[in-house]
Amino acid sequence: AQKLMFGGESAGKLKEEGRLVSIQSLSGTGGLAMCGKLYSKFGGVGKVMVSNPTWGNHRAIFEAAGLEVQTYKYIDSSCPETPRLDFEGFKTDLEGSAEGTMVLLQACAHNPTGVDPTKEQWDEILSICLKKNLLVLFDNAYQGFATGDTDRDAYAVRRFVDLGGSMLVACSFAKNMGLYGERVGAV
Repeated sequence: AQKLMFGGESAGKLKEEGRLVSIQSLSGTGGLAMCGKLYSKFGGVGKVMVSNPTWGNHRAIFEAAGLEVQTYKYIDSSCPETPRLDFEGFKTDLEGSAEGTMVLLQACAHNPTGVDPTKEQWDEILSICLKKNLLVLFDNAYQGFATGDTDRDAYAVRRFVDLGGSMLVACSFAKNMGLYGERVGAV
């Protein structure tokens, strides 16, 4: 799981540096719940930002963990027939968040829209997260589905590592690895 998410060489280096720890989870949903509870207990701010729209269970998972759920703009409402990212609204909402807030970012194949930031947009988004000292939680449920390449679909997570960011990543292997009935995941 570590090699798939971070790349084999990078995962080894991160482990040597003491920067990478993993635990098995009940698929991605269980992983998100674990991250929510951890942050709720030790995070301090008690707020999580999720995209608007987002996967239907995100709000319920984080509310059950005792977190206040806020949203950031994601889809440009001026073009409903062709969904596209509201990049400026997204950035403005992140910049307006309280320092230390947890922000949920979907690593690829955004659910429910399928609209993902470009590499250049990811770079700006991740820079804002670093500048604002936001705790990034990547929901990685579809690695390999967005582009057909598991390495390309890991761009945002790997780029955040390159920028020196600390993060949580909840990985699911249900859909992308055909293990749906097994509830296999990792944080």
